[in-house]
Formats: sequence, structure tokens, C-alpha cells
Amino acid sequence: MDGRQRLSDHIEQTLGETQLSASSCDSEVIYLMVEYMKGTLEKPHPVFGNMPICPFARKARLEARILYKVDRFSAHTDLKPDSAVMRIINEFCQDERYEVLLVIHPDKEAMTGLAMQQFIDDLNENISDAGLVAFGSHPDEDFKIQGVYTRKEPYLNFTVQTKQLLQKASDSLLKTDYYKNWTPDNLRYVGLPRGE
Repeated sequence: MDGRQRLSDHIEQTLGETQLSASSCDSEVIYLMVEYMKGTLEKPHPVFGNMPICPFARKARLEARILYKVDRFSAHTDLKPDSAVMRIINEFCQDERYEVLLVIHPDKEAMTGLAMQQFIDDLNENISDAGLVAFGSHPDEDFKIQGVYTRKEPYLNFTVQTKQLLQKASDSLLKTDYYKNWTPDNLRYVGLPRGE
């Protein structure tokens, strides 16, 4: 069995058949992101009270609650209701199995960090009224907590989740040491404390 076939078999085991309607190139991008999640985001770290950088990622991944998509979005992507990105978000909203939508750009250098942030701002303007929120990650993202980069990921990507789920998750983390090393600026960057 050659390396490409082993990779394909491993991707199928990792993601399951429902996630493999994409091309093998897309599947490889998804696989590499999942490996990054397992090796970095899901590992406990002392800066986060010995919790993972993303404390809920492992459970969501293992329970197949993440919808993985590959798309060549850009700062100029059309965000009208019938656009590709909005169709992906609609698919996510229509399927109750999923808690998180992860959309990965296959070109690591397709956008600058600033262009990525503009895209996320525009996307949030379009999905906020639906009770959704998007967060972006970029290979050059400089957001960090005490030197630990939390959004510097191997590919440009964005996640979409419901505000309700995020609030519940962040409320549960407030009861732990997860945020103990975050500065007020760090907390504001991720929307805490909430102005309710």
C-alpha cells in the first residue's frame, strides 16, 4: 500500500464517510487540519489552567459534530444568500448533527491577516442576526496568550457556531482557570466580558 492510499484510508477513518464527498486534495487539507487540532489545539497547556487551547474541540471531533468544508473564500467573496459560503453555512444550519462549521482555504497564502479579518467582519455582519458567529484563523495570526498562539493555524480557515453554544461554553470556562492568564485586551478580543 503506497503512502497516498494510507493517507486516504486514515482520512476516511478520521472523518468518516459523510465528510469525504470532496476531492482527495480537499480531504488531505481537512486531514492536515484535523491532525493540527489533535496535536495542538486539543493538548492540555499550563497557560490555560492545564486545559487544551480549544477545550471543546476533541469532544466535538470525536462525536463527529464538526462539519469540515474546503472553499477558496477571499476578502472579496460574495456573501449574498445564494453565494458558495452562505450555502455552506446554510447546510451547516440545516443539519442538527453539527455544532461547528470549519471552512478551510487550501491556499495558505491566499489572503493577508488583515484581509482575513475583514472577511470575518463582513461575514459576521451577514450571519449575526441568525444567531451565528464566525472566528478566523490564519498562518500569520499573532493573537496569543502568554506567548501561546491560539489562532496561528496551518491554513486560513474560519469556524461558525451559534452564539448560544459559544456563550454556554465560555460561561463554563469562566468557572475554571482557563482564562487566568488572559489580559483584559485578550478577553475583549474574543468578546469577553459580554456587554449584555
